[in-house]
Amino acid sequence: MEDQLLAGRYRLVRQLAEGGMGEVWEARDETLGRPVAVKLIFPLAGGGSRGDQERARFLREARITAQLQHPHTVTVHDLGEADAENGHVPFLVMEMVRGEGLDAVLGRGAVALPDAARWGAQICEALDEAHRAGITHRDIKPSNILVTPSGVVKVLDFGIAKAADPLATRVTRTGFIVGSPAYMAPEQARGHPEPSSDLYSLGCLLFELITGRPPFQAPDAMGYITAHATQQPPAPSSVSEGVPPEWDDLVLTLLDKDPARRHSDAAALAQALRRLDSAPLGPFHIWTFAGRCLDVWGAGTEDHTRIVQHTCHGGPNQQFTLHPAGDGLYEIRTFAGKCLDVWGASAEDSTPIVQYSRHGGPNQRFSLHPVGQGLFEIGTFADKRLDVHEFRTDDHAPIIQYPGHGGPNQLFRFVLVGSENLPG
Repeated sequence: MEDQLLAGRYRLVRQLAEGGMGEVWEARDETLGRPVAVKLIFPLAGGGSRGDQERARFLREARITAQLQHPHTVTVHDLGEADAENGHVPFLVMEMVRGEGLDAVLGRGAVALPDAARWGAQICEALDEAHRAGITHRDIKPSNILVTPSGVVKVLDFGIAKAADPLATRVTRTGFIVGSPAYMAPEQARGHPEPSSDLYSLGCLLFELITGRPPFQAPDAMGYITAHATQQPPAPSSVSEGVPPEWDDLVLTLLDKDPARRHSDAAALAQALRRLDSAPLGPFHIWTFAGRCLDVWGAGTEDHTRIVQHTCHGGPNQQFTLHPAGDGLYEIRTFAGKCLDVWGASAEDSTPIVQYSRHGGPNQRFSLHPVGQGLFEIGTFADKRLDVHEFRTDDHAPIIQYPGHGGPNQLFRFVLVGSENLPG
């Protein structure tokens, strides 16, 4: 088909890829003088009234997906039909994206965890846009994700699986399965795809990115479908060393058989992935207006360590790292990697801030509110502010939670740790 002119406008230059859904060609738009990518959907080629109806339905569906405009989605410019030896063939004209598919990337092995998190979050952003428009991808897999030379991902073939076959995920009369069994959610294999099915497929992709292999291995399509429906996936850390527990939790949540127990939507998953990708800020000294540093003091046997205000002595306990938790929130941790938590509320709403070892919960997360001159107010999810309540004579003042009154002690300055910033 090289040098063939489609619709009197798109001249095929060279074939780029071939798969179950057809062929992808680099082409030249001779009207606008620009390179484009053309995808020919050969499974829908043929004549007769049935073939005409299927192509007409495909073109209707493709027009809907062509409305998607997102930085991480490959844009569809045009669509039409071309004459071929076996009849009319529908085709899509898309932006030409330079880069390589994740299938080629995975051919070199697992990728770095920050890359997997960043690419996964970008895929989620594209999925979120599509899902809100009522479009399910149905075929998230490595070859449908392109990575540009600048490290930005582009998602291919939105909605093409649905457009290409009315039976969606079931075996069709043409003998292929629409969707990829190695990445297919159990409910999609049963013929009931939903937006959460895309998140399951992304979970399979993330598993492969961080371990170098898919979560299940099978000899054929039916073996994959059976595995997804009946077998529990292994934890990524059991397959590849160096995968932290946070990644295990995220991926295994995505691979839950029950769609309701996965992440609530693509936007929530994007936030979770950004937290994995984000390096902590700091370490910092946290100073009040009085120029005093906050320090960890008085560790208890239950690992409930009161945060107090010390005068000026040095040491690592004065230094905190701020870990992004999404939506402008941070977890504040010491060098020991333990989180701060609000614990032990009293009737007067004066709640000591203590150090907990591992457990989760919203009280571990704080929002930082800029108030000018490098100062911040620290608030909890309950929108209550932290305040220094000075009632001790030895200058060890616990940090407590006050309901809402103002005052300078609520304002904290975050100073990066360095020799010039150590207390004198």
